[in-house]
Amino acid sequence: MKKIICTILLFAFYTNTFAQDYFEGQIDFKVEYESLNINIPSSYLSYVLGDLFTAYVQEDRYIILYNSKADKGWSKTIISLDEGYSYVEFEKSDTIFKSKLNSNKNKLIMIKKNPNKQISVLGELCSSISLKYESIDSENPIKISNGVHYYNPKYRLNPEKYRIYTSGFWNLYVDKSEAISIRSEHIYEGFFKSVSEAKKIELKEIPDELFELNKEKIIVDSN
Repeated sequence: MKKIICTILLFAFYTNTFAQDYFEGQIDFKVEYESLNINIPSSYLSYVLGDLFTAYVQEDRYIILYNSKADKGWSKTIISLDEGYSYVEFEKSDTIFKSKLNSNKNKLIMIKKNPNKQISVLGELCSSISLKYESIDSENPIKISNGVHYYNPKYRLNPEKYRIYTSGFWNLYVDKSEAISIRSEHIYEGFFKSVSEAKKIELKEIPDELFELNKEKIIVDSN
């Protein structure tokens, strides 16, 4: 009887520990590139941007870590929704670039749900949202970004936390989907196409220590 009670208590503990309204955990992605410019080989894109990345997600912040192999090494982006800033760090740079999440230099062209555009990711059918916008930044060579984001409702996001994230109109995507994009197809017109797809999703607690900035590096405001 004691063993049965112990088993029930352990089950209840772990169920309550991981029962949460919004997703927290680790997602591993694979990225493939297709060049749309004869001067930019696909292999070069994989080398410079990375062909794998890992996302560490909490309700009000997340990290994206790319395995880029160019001169600056890997790249790490911390999105701090509670602060309203992103922080971009490169392995071999002594600088961390800080930007506001509500700094949007783009004009929205279109955002919509696609009732008839679904795809299977990790064995489950995912719905999709199209998001297209135009850069109005004269220094940005990529003028049109056209993306389709596939999501599974069980990997939930809190839209209230993303209200401030107007950069790239990501707040609008989260408002419509209320979920993490686990497959993204992007066309950067005149340059390249990328497809990022989750290969492993793990529900687990993400330690706060991962979000600590490297104190040995200089933080520069890039806005």
